[in-house]
Amino acid sequence: MPNVRFRSCLQHQRELKGGLVALNLAREDWDTWDPMLIAEGLFAAANIFSSLKLVYIFSVNPYLGPLQVSLSRMVMDILKFFFLYILVLFAFSCGMNQLLWYYADLERTACVDQQAKAFNSSTADPDACFVWRRFSNLFETSQTIFWAIFGLIDLDNFELKGIKSFTRFWGMLMFGTYHVIAIVVLLNLLIAMMNHSYQLIFEKADVEWKFARSKLWISYFEEGGTVPPPFNIIPTPKTIYYILRWLYRKMCGKTQAAKKQHMQTIRVRPLSLAP
Repeated sequence: MPNVRFRSCLQHQRELKGGLVALNLAREDWDTWDPMLIAEGLFAAANIFSSLKLVYIFSVNPYLGPLQVSLSRMVMDILKFFFLYILVLFAFSCGMNQLLWYYADLERTACVDQQAKAFNSSTADPDACFVWRRFSNLFETSQTIFWAIFGLIDLDNFELKGIKSFTRFWGMLMFGTYHVIAIVVLLNLLIAMMNHSYQLIFEKADVEWKFARSKLWISYFEEGGTVPPPFNIIPTPKTIYYILRWLYRKMCGKTQAAKKQHMQTIRVRPLSLAP
């Protein structure tokens, strides 16, 4: 993330040297992929993960510890479910985008024509500028059917400009089939997998919790940073010692190892006794 902010600063200086007046540019006029916006998004995600780090400490508590262990064991089940779900999502996104992209483009053309007219026109459709984005490309189609499992997409989005009755029926049939597979089959499969994992852990919850607690304690005795961030940037005497030891192993360690290997290859000639 600091690298992204540094790149944003360099880009800003380059724009100033090129004569582009971007010093007081409003945020809403920034580029979509501006490095500062990307850095802010990554920083927001880092805040989430840093807050969730507290869950790792719950393993010390005798009440929250077994629950935290059960949750960590069920992560693999969730990952397996998401792998199957993403496969189903991608398959239906490809099919529905191939079926409806042309009519979404017609809807976009109608939106542009309506915007060119007066805003108080009675024939203007205010929802036209939003409907066409549902199936305009593969990425938008994937978002549409993803949010559909939460009930945020209704069947009115299939009322596109110029669409035929058979195409609308076929698209709605694919949409319904996706709901059956994603909600009825995969979601219940996830619930069954998580329930099975929880039952296995609950039978030996005390042993699992004590093992996780001991693992947490041992992690504080492992070799690591002497001081917490951001003070770990400053070299400490231990860091200098590690660097010197590493240099010694690189420069002298190979020589000693080669000598040892050479001595192992020397054959001992047996002494012959005179008759």
